Amino acid sequence: MAALCATSVHRDPGTVSAPGAGAAPGAWVWRIDLADDSRQDAVAATHLVEPERRRASAGTGTVRSRRILLRAALRQALGGLLDLPPAAVPLIEDAGRPMVDTSAALSVSCSASGRVGLVAISAGCEVGIDVQQHRDEDARSAAEEGWLAPAEELALRRLPTEARLLATTRCWTQKEAVLKGVGIGLHRRPVTVVTPVAETGRIGDWAVRTVPVPAGHVASIAVRTPLDEIALVIRDLTVGEIR
Repeated sequence: MAALCATSVHRDPGTVSAPGAGAAPGAWVWRIDLADDSRQDAVAATHLVEPERRRASAGTGTVRSRRILLRAALRQALGGLLDLPPAAVPLIEDAGRPMVDTSAALSVSCSASGRVGLVAISAGCEVGIDVQQHRDEDARSAAEEGWLAPAEELALRRLPTEARLLATTRCWTQKEAVLKGVGIGLHRRPVTVVTPVAETGRIGDWAVRTVPVPAGHVASIAVRTPLDEIALVIRDLTVGEIR
């Protein structure tokens, strides 16, 4: 299996070289274009196992397509790391959270919104990821919905008006990324997760940073680490293309 951590952001598909001593912990992140759904039926047959196909078929239209492509992307990415066919990756679920049933100590997290899907995999440290399609009207309603902590509301008010709404959506993605990493999702109130209201920072045991995604979307990743820096290896993945 390739070594995980890199000292900077990479976007090439090659093997990740091992970092030197003291390098930042990090994750692989794969970006998937969910609008490219022409292969969904083919990858459902080749990448997924029967329970996953049944779950995907319980949705219709874009829901079915998103479920197929995101789970197939997770299996394809893991298969590349573990040198296994996608359908042979030993995935299990714990309360709906995908986990890898192997001795490799891999942590995985997935998210989808709009046309963007993300898969994050980390070795030796827990990871969570979240992407949201940004809408100004949704960000404006954040205070009324009660998921921002008072400290976050104050920090947001200090930002320039033109930056405030996007920063609000980023706060949400950081909260979700941490809650996914913990493994409880929105079963815990998001207001209890206080974000740095910045592109990078800390939330308790977790280091958070933004993930570059197409315009109109915002994404964040959280890695449980005592260090402040997160190293990412970012790749664009076409589901069904096995190299």
